[in-house]
Amino acid sequence: MTEALVDTDILSFYFKGDPNVIAKFKDYLSEFDQINISIITFYEIIGGLK
Repeated sequence: MTEALVDTDILSFYFKGDPNVIAKFKDYLSEFDQINISIITFYEIIGGLK
């Protein structure tokens, strides 16, 4: 597995509790210490939460 940049759509599915996305996150985090998002994704998620 290689490191990946997670986009807004994938994070949205994660926050909504999609079991497939959650399983992939668990697999990814078992190999890497953190997820990577862009600054644009960060602000899109923050803006969506407000």
